[in-house]
Amino acid sequence: MINDSKQRTKFEIEELRARLEGLGLDWRLHFLDTVDSTNLVALELAQEGAPEVQIVVADRQTGGRGRLQRAWQSPAGCNLYASLLLRPRIAPADAPQITLVAGVAAAEMLASFCPEGVALKWPNDVLIRGRKVCGILAELRMAGEKIDAVVVGIGVNVNMRRADFNPAYRELATSLREETGQEQSREEAAFRLCESFEKWYEMFRSEGFAPVRKAWLARAEMPGRRVRVVFGEKAQEGLFAGIDHDGALLMTDELGATRRVIVGDVALG
Repeated sequence: MINDSKQRTKFEIEELRARLEGLGLDWRLHFLDTVDSTNLVALELAQEGAPEVQIVVADRQTGGRGRLQRAWQSPAGCNLYASLLLRPRIAPADAPQITLVAGVAAAEMLASFCPEGVALKWPNDVLIRGRKVCGILAELRMAGEKIDAVVVGIGVNVNMRRADFNPAYRELATSLREETGQEQSREEAAFRLCESFEKWYEMFRSEGFAPVRKAWLARAEMPGRRVRVVFGEKAQEGLFAGIDHDGALLMTDELGATRRVIVGDVALG
């Protein structure tokens, strides 16, 4: 069984735990100073039979992961690394919609700190003024043909300085500190993220994907732009045409045909 860390000098975890008790869902908070990946911890909780909604927060990750096996820079003391354990009663084909639910919630949280320039990039990035500030990694655990659990990892650059980013990503990434000009509370960011996610997750469960899709499109970075989607050794190009009613990316090719893309790495032209 996982034991919560008692080291709270860097992250006021008890303050966050108390505030989460005031929300509607039964949030169970686990905090660790250092962990390989919060997603792996949440998947372990899922295997142990933990109910939703568990949230795993770490001060530092040694093996933080993004999509397509990319590393997620996870230094101590400055950012938010969190994973949510969910057990949604949805069809496996609808599981990718959870990533978009999390994206809308994260964008709403970030906009509460930085009202201008927050935008979404399909399928899992949140940007501020065109630079990545948040990434989302959802992982599925099946039980036969049904979903047993979905773990949603959300990494947010909160107080990271521009000089601390890997040089390869320095021009592509940003943080709340860089965009607002001042340090921000990670505990406040975590609470607002949970508050916003709860709202959108409950809406998704009661009303389906339609309101999430509308909110996602309202913040989309992509309308009118040329996109290139790479998956493996294949690439497709076209103009962004929205997202489908199931969350798939829609793009119009040079012949005017609309294509659906359900997975891939997207670059904007």
